[in-house]
Amino acid sequence: MTDPRRFILDLFARSPFKPLTEHALKVQLTVLKMDEAVKAFVNGDQEKVNGLYDTISALEHEADTVKNNIRMELPSTLLLPVDRTDILNFLKQQDDVANSAEMVAQMLTMRAVNMTPPVKDIILKLENAVITTVDEHVEAVVKIVDLLDSSFSSKRVKEIQEIISKVDSQKHQVDVIRQDAMKVIFDNEKDLGPVGVYCLIELVKEMSWIAGHAENSSDRLRIITARR
Repeated sequence: MTDPRRFILDLFARSPFKPLTEHALKVQLTVLKMDEAVKAFVNGDQEKVNGLYDTISALEHEADTVKNNIRMELPSTLLLPVDRTDILNFLKQQDDVANSAEMVAQMLTMRAVNMTPPVKDIILKLENAVITTVDEHVEAVVKIVDLLDSSFSSKRVKEIQEIISKVDSQKHQVDVIRQDAMKVIFDNEKDLGPVGVYCLIELVKEMSWIAGHAENSSDRLRIITARR
């Protein structure tokens, strides 16, 4: 028979929220490796792209493992200061960041594209904006996990909301650059060829989804703090 005192101690022996930070950092690492792959792709180093894809795929799998462990270890019977459904919704969107990063890396392996300087520049500009969006999101996650483990003071909640607003602003920048990127790609259709244009347009869309999932995940953080 289970000792009820032991059960209570087990429930509160460690934070149920710390693994959320672990998952966020795994996702961030996946995206940073994807960043290396995008830069290699732009520079025409297809061999490096192919090698990085294996690493990115492995990191995405590690993020999946952490996600699944969180789901298994977050029982519905555990009393939490926030709604369990909100946490799981947040986790799903955060995991999709890594999924899209892996998809981008996979797309990079399929076909090399000989890009003109303007196309290279706008792809890298978009990539930098995407990375910044993810970094802002992870900063918010780290802070809100600390908040969940302590007290929801109004000052701390405001701090979290300000960081989430930065994610929103950065995602808007991604949207603006995405539109510019599409225009530049089409303007260079003669040099890229129709297949090159198609590949790059799809790449731009998937890169933008990374920022979109980061924003959606941060929105779930906003809901979590707003309900307190």
